[in-house]
Amino acid sequence: MKIMIVLNRIARGGGENVAVQLANQFSRMGHTIFFVSNKERNNISDFYPIEEKVQIIPCFRHYFPFKIFSLRRAIKKENPDIIIGVMPDSTFYTYLAALGLHKKIISSDHSSFEKNPYSQRHLFPYLLKFYFNAVYDCVTVLTKTDHDIVAKKFKKTVVMPNPLSIAPAETIRANKKKRILAAGRLNIWHCKGFDILIKAWAQIQKKYPDWTVEIAGEGDKGRQYLENIIAENHLENRVILSGFHLNIKDFFNDSEIFVLSSRYEGFGMVLIEAMSQGAACIACDYKGRQREIIQNDSQGLCVESENEDALANALSRMIEDEEYRRQVQENGWKRSQDFTPDKIGNNWIRLFEELLNQK
Repeated sequence: MKIMIVLNRIARGGGENVAVQLANQFSRMGHTIFFVSNKERNNISDFYPIEEKVQIIPCFRHYFPFKIFSLRRAIKKENPDIIIGVMPDSTFYTYLAALGLHKKIISSDHSSFEKNPYSQRHLFPYLLKFYFNAVYDCVTVLTKTDHDIVAKKFKKTVVMPNPLSIAPAETIRANKKKRILAAGRLNIWHCKGFDILIKAWAQIQKKYPDWTVEIAGEGDKGRQYLENIIAENHLENRVILSGFHLNIKDFFNDSEIFVLSSRYEGFGMVLIEAMSQGAACIACDYKGRQREIIQNDSQGLCVESENEDALANALSRMIEDEEYRRQVQENGWKRSQDFTPDKIGNNWIRLFEELLNQK
């Protein structure tokens, strides 16, 4: 099968990471892959590793009209069976470029279909997401929650979770550090709820003097704000802002507990990554989306978003009940393997075959 993946712009974002992962996985499965973006191979590899067999086509290095013409030439030349646009703007460009060429186009959306209550809505992205998605052959969403919101709006909507970007640990490490880990960009601390985690920890930290909270991530403005909260709660030695880590997998692997404290989270890839390395996970659940990952309390704990008391209680339970914590680490690790690239890749191929078999 010839598959074209279209991504308007490569940056260090989750959607870009997923696009490269899918290209690599489809290539490993024996398909011919064309990866369209704004960068040459070497520049893509600076962000994410891409396999040699994946054919790179840099179509988005010019202004808007020329992007469309360049992409249309690539579609005509390579004649893909299926085209995936990753994120709404990429799919919109694909639709314009493929007009009249009778191609199956999938819009792969990587954010929630509920408005983020903490951000301003902009008209054009809103129209692309909620209205223009209706013209494509299929729209993939990350959760059943989002599927239920938009299923009646679009031609076809399919739940397609993101694949794991790191391989699950072969075994769960013994003698982990008594560390409660969180991870994310500090400048979006409000979305990530790092202030909630710090304040929840302040409620209970005196009971657990040999445990620490560590937040991995970068961002100068966010760091300054969080440092002020840490100082106000006298937690200078109990909460560590450790910056960006290339080896975040090792931090997951060596941490007893991981917390997703977000006020708002469309999916929670970092949650699955932590589970895959054997960390016992606690997630603030945004309207059921994280409960789709942590299916029951044997796999982890889900608590209400923006509830410091509930998060503090969940932390206490996970710290104090070592037998339960070990069970969660084991079952969460097993659950994460439902998101390996080979399993997610097979789900995509079944979708392609279904679409291609339609008249």
